[in-house]
Amino acid sequence: MRLITVLSACLSVALVARPSPAVAADTKVVLQVQGATDLSHDEPHEDRWDSRNQLEVAVDGTAGDALSYKVSGRVKGDLYGDGNVDEDLDLEVYETYLKYRAERFDLTVGNLVVHWGKLDELVLTDNVNAQDLDQFILPWKEDRKLASPMAQAEIYLGDTTIELLVSPHPAINRITFFDSDWAFFRHNREIGADQAPDSVSSDFFRSLGVNVDAPDWGDVEYGGRLRSTAGEVDFALSALVYHQRIPVFRGNAVALAAAFDPEQALTLLPGDPATRAALLSATSPEITARYPWVVTLGGELETTIGDYGVRAELAHTLSAQYQTADLGVTEADQTLLGIGADVTIDAFYGNLQAIQQWVQESQSLLLARQQAITLVLVLEYETLRGTLTPALYTAWDLGDNAAYLRPRLQYKATDQLTLDLGLHVITGDDNTTLGQFDANDQVYLLATLSF
Repeated sequence: MRLITVLSACLSVALVARPSPAVAADTKVVLQVQGATDLSHDEPHEDRWDSRNQLEVAVDGTAGDALSYKVSGRVKGDLYGDGNVDEDLDLEVYETYLKYRAERFDLTVGNLVVHWGKLDELVLTDNVNAQDLDQFILPWKEDRKLASPMAQAEIYLGDTTIELLVSPHPAINRITFFDSDWAFFRHNREIGADQAPDSVSSDFFRSLGVNVDAPDWGDVEYGGRLRSTAGEVDFALSALVYHQRIPVFRGNAVALAAAFDPEQALTLLPGDPATRAALLSATSPEITARYPWVVTLGGELETTIGDYGVRAELAHTLSAQYQTADLGVTEADQTLLGIGADVTIDAFYGNLQAIQQWVQESQSLLLARQQAITLVLVLEYETLRGTLTPALYTAWDLGDNAAYLRPRLQYKATDQLTLDLGLHVITGDDNTTLGQFDANDQVYLLATLSF
């Protein structure tokens, strides 16, 4: 009820606050309501259903010829459960900024969302903003991006643009660590407690926690990007100094094993109850999530060849850190190469992308491979004059033989209301990035109302 009350109040405020025609401003309100149910209850403590809802209100305006502004905010409310209902409610300032336009440069200051790169739904060079991974990658990338406080300058030199960024308080990926189907460690606290041989061990598992060692004010991130054209080719070169968006975890061996693999943690405990109790009483159940500094150098290009759009991205990250299979941490450079092509023929749209990853590390890595190839395919076809669109999004990791399949049917009821009916299907081994969520297959219905 608290979620419904807050959403209703915010929607009422948005309707009242819409500027009159005399004001040089435009207001947009988007309400999304989604319900989903699990296709099979095949894991302990798994959520049987969830409801994900979001209200976004944005006001764009101008103040004279040189100044423009945007103010926007989001209310997010989630309900989920397997009998008991859990509720999460977040209110956040989204894109909110002031922009000054001059003849040869623009300067923007505020809470910004920046878009780098050419590939769709993939993160190679597009690392300026952190993401909301509360539902892993189920929301589209545009919806996952988190606004960050920063200053952005764009300098125009003919066909070339130089973009400079500085962020005094970087954001990190929003991650749920425990007690959710999409949490980093899923339901491992309760699973470990269920399997524990005694109450002392059970209490240890239920006390597991993550201390987030996040960047703070003064941990300044900065970067630059040069965009230009050469004939029919648009290209860009970029560099970004920032905190790694996915954390690595450090802590004692028992707590790390308990978080990642409860069954393995139980094998580390002494068989004698008294000895086991003494060990656990002297062992911290908390691990630390750290976000090390990294540098990503990138390049991207886009052109057309006949009816096809062709795009490519290259990203080389220096000193990235990875969790190893023995739950240690190692440092290695990473290279990502992505190539894509898309075509539109009447009502049909197709997009195929391939991404190659190289990690220069010889140790066995957890949730990552030294080499990996991923294929991404998008198909859409508009029927009934654009009111009904069947679509398919799928990603296939050839190295891990893991896949994410998202068929959906979108119905455009009016210019303001669309309905999406679809599936999220994930397959793969438990120790792979996709496969760890292979029990989360679900069917969903999403309603989007905008005005």
